[in-house]
Amino acid sequence: MNSAETEGVDFRSSVELILAGDPDGLFNAANDLRLISQSEAIEVLYRLAIEQGVNEAYLNYGVFLRDINRPKEALVQFEKAHAVGDPKAAFALGETNWEMERHAEAIKWLRLAGSNAAIPLRLARSYRALGDEESAVKVLREGSETSAEAAVEYIDTTDDLDPESAINLLEKHLQNGEVDVLIPLADLYSKAGNPDKEIELLRRSVAEGEPNALHNLGLALWQSGQTREGRALLKKAAQQGDKLSPKVLHNLRGKQRHIRLK
Repeated sequence: MNSAETEGVDFRSSVELILAGDPDGLFNAANDLRLISQSEAIEVLYRLAIEQGVNEAYLNYGVFLRDINRPKEALVQFEKAHAVGDPKAAFALGETNWEMERHAEAIKWLRLAGSNAAIPLRLARSYRALGDEESAVKVLREGSETSAEAAVEYIDTTDDLDPESAINLLEKHLQNGEVDVLIPLADLYSKAGNPDKEIELLRRSVAEGEPNALHNLGLALWQSGQTREGRALLKKAAQQGDKLSPKVLHNLRGKQRHIRLK
């Protein structure tokens, strides 16, 4: 499609004909949709929905704008959504400001966003970005029981929990179906000297399709003495684009040669 092909397209007018009850609008809209992009059509429809008084459209339009990398415009729509009472708008404002590294604004909106498992981690990272470690740790501590990602961050960035307490916390989240804790929980078992449990969890993580799980499982198997399977999985991870696996394989081959030379 080039600019000459789309110059005469007025999808908005076609939709307005439909709204007015003119069936020619259907014909025109069908022709327009063959020439314009999906994004162009979506934006026209969200704008018309807003003009027609559909208040829910503000939030959805904002999410759409954020998804196509227009976050400043998205914020405008989220603010309008908040003004008309959309309960999801505060979190959208907080998350978008957080993504834009506007941390003071992120904190302001996230604190107004009510209950959402995604809030503690974002709020804590914004506090840390502003140098407020005490508030960050408090948020993570309070959120660690209900938010799996906050629990992982709490364990990774503080020394508040002993190894057993940290394992118990992540086990609770795993029992609630939070498979994202599989790799960090496996790491805790590794540090606690329980490689069998580590490997069991990493196998589950691979089955769940978790990123980096194949590399981690291959390395854990190698370190536990199951070198053939470990090497095979590291090779597979490398073939699938894992950036760490080729280096690990190179280092492991060097160790093998060293062992043979003794």
